[in-house]
Amino acid sequence: MVIKKTIADGVSLTVLPSTQFKTIRIVLNFIAPLTATTITQRSLLASLLETNSQDYPTQAELAAKLSAMYGANFGISVSKRGNMHVFSVVLTLVNDKFLPGTTQVLAEAIAFLKQVLWRPNATAAGFDNATFTREKTNMQAYLASVYDNKQAYASLKLQQLYFQEGSAQRLPSFGNTADLQPITASSLYTYYQQMLAQDQVAITVLGEVDPEQIATLLADLPLTSRTVTPTEIFYQQPLVPTVVEQTEVQPTNQAKLNLAYQVPIYYYQPDYYALLLANGIFGGSAMSLLFTNVRERASLAYYAASAYDAFRGLITVQTGIDAANVAQVKEIIAAQLTTLQTGTFSDELLEQTKATLKNQYITGLDSAGYLTTHELVQQLVPAAAVSTADFVAALDAVTKEQIIAAAATIQLQAVYFLSSEGGDK
Repeated sequence: MVIKKTIADGVSLTVLPSTQFKTIRIVLNFIAPLTATTITQRSLLASLLETNSQDYPTQAELAAKLSAMYGANFGISVSKRGNMHVFSVVLTLVNDKFLPGTTQVLAEAIAFLKQVLWRPNATAAGFDNATFTREKTNMQAYLASVYDNKQAYASLKLQQLYFQEGSAQRLPSFGNTADLQPITASSLYTYYQQMLAQDQVAITVLGEVDPEQIATLLADLPLTSRTVTPTEIFYQQPLVPTVVEQTEVQPTNQAKLNLAYQVPIYYYQPDYYALLLANGIFGGSAMSLLFTNVRERASLAYYAASAYDAFRGLITVQTGIDAANVAQVKEIIAAQLTTLQTGTFSDELLEQTKATLKNQYITGLDSAGYLTTHELVQQLVPAAAVSTADFVAALDAVTKEQIIAAAATIQLQAVYFLSSEGGDK
């Protein structure tokens, strides 16, 4: 039974009691509206805070502490959920009941989180300069490395092309070089204090635990009340009348053709299940139209797949192709969308796609990471709080006619093509 408590205004605790795992997973999500001015700061903070703290001033000392807690795993990441930016602190540890004697790793682990987050390696003047400089340099190198990963680079360029000028959605969840440059150890520390005091906080604990003990231990964290302004989670972008296209020439062994389509259907909103299936049939599975007809039968792509972003009303298609085939690939992708929208796909493909989506959903329930992430999604989108039986039944109930209707809303908006000069050899 899921237990939910309010620790303070804007600070919630969800305990997911489970005997499924021998570990306990603790996740602190700091949630704020997505803004272009803070994305890069939050990304740099994620790297900085998981490196050291006042109590563990070197990376080696912090790693030694985790090792002493029977190999606890600690990490911080950032992600986008529609109009929200999520800063996730995750600590996974072995359950005390599986350890010898009267070991109390759970209490020790929460004390560790307090030390790392509220006693960072900083003074009133800002973060430790040596640590800050190193992590800023590392982040610069990481952002530069994206250029060398042509598949990731093409995805980011399509995102910039699709989302309209001025939108924070154009930026990757991990930030960009231009916004990184002006950040200082002092300005970042000032922003961090603001984040701790103002962000909405959603804590999730998964494992075989006593909810009351968890609440008591977490009460020691200095999470004060904060005002949370309701924010529309879904990003809705107006249609553009003309498809935006961009071609870029770079040295690359494999050309990239990526396409972006707008869909006005969002996570667990009306027609969500129908569009989930439509995307699966289009390019979201190994039996999909794109995979079967573009990659396998026509042999026009090294890979071809689609993905549905249900927080931003977006379907993207990614392909790796020979540059000389770009016109033909565009045509055959358009033909697969027509097949989907006219319902001329087989009943067998529909049933296979339903089976695949159900299997993916059920398989995810065996992952502690999936379960805590899904719990966060349910807090952001209450309609997502459905049982496994309800999810399966909803998929089974979707008809071909409903899929056709959902597919009719898929509209091409942007095309990005990356190739080497003169085509690939």
